[in-house]
This record gives sequence, C-alpha cells and structure tokens, in this order.
Amino acid sequence: MLKKLVIAITLIICQVSFVNAATIPDESTAKELANKVMQQVAAGNLGAAFKEMKPYVVISESEFDSAALQSKAQREQYGTRYGAAVGYEFVDSKKVGTSLLRLRYLEKTNRHALPWVFYFYKTPEGWILNTFTWKDTFQEMFSE
Repeated sequence: MLKKLVIAITLIICQVSFVNAATIPDESTAKELANKVMQQVAAGNLGAAFKEMKPYVVISESEFDSAALQSKAQREQYGTRYGAAVGYEFVDSKKVGTSLLRLRYLEKTNRHALPWVFYFYKTPEGWILNTFTWKDTFQEMFSE
C-alpha cells in the first residue's frame, strides 16, 4: 500500500506541468528549505512540512493538496506502528551535473527510520523542488 502511495505521489509531483513555482536562489537555500521541512516533520507537523514545500513545487495546487492529504492519511496509519517522530538526520547530498540536486534525510521515530528524499532541479530562473518522496523502507539507503 505504501509503495503505491509513494509511486502515486512521485508521479504527481514529476509531472512536467510547470505551475508558477517560486524559485530558490542556490543549493544552500535548497538545503535550508529541506531542513525546515524536516524540522516540521520531526515535530509531528506534517501539514506544516507540506506547507513549507508548496511554493516551490511544479504541480498544481489541487494536485499538491491531494498528495499532502494522502500522505497524511498514510502517516496516521503508521503512527501506532512506529511511534512518534523524535527527530531527523541529514544523510547526504548528491549533485548530478549542474542541474540536479538530491538531498536525503532520515526521519527518526521511536521504533523506525523513515527516509525522505528531495530532488531539486535548476531552471533558468533558479532551483525548484521537482520531486520529494518518503517511505517506510530504508534498505535502499545502503545501496550506494
């Protein structure tokens, strides 16, 4: 079920329907944005985390809101299994060429780690948040 949700959210966000997304001036500001998102996630404020991202994504408002609601519903199901969020950890960043940036984090809960990945794309106007994902499996974090 979670895999389907992750795929659905990723597909929605990857659509190339550039809606007037706000841009981020540089890579360090992109990391600041991801840190703000993760601070909200770690505080248990998933709605506020999505609100931080919203201006910088490239999909319509209704698509983003739908993805946020689906994500929130899924998270509520996992709350009893994994426990409350207790923090987060920056894992790494990787840049591909001059136009793609990936930032990886772990959301820490009482009983599990949840990977979050943010993908930024550099447009002629600046960086945008092209895609983000979270899931409840972390094994692939060891594949690189």
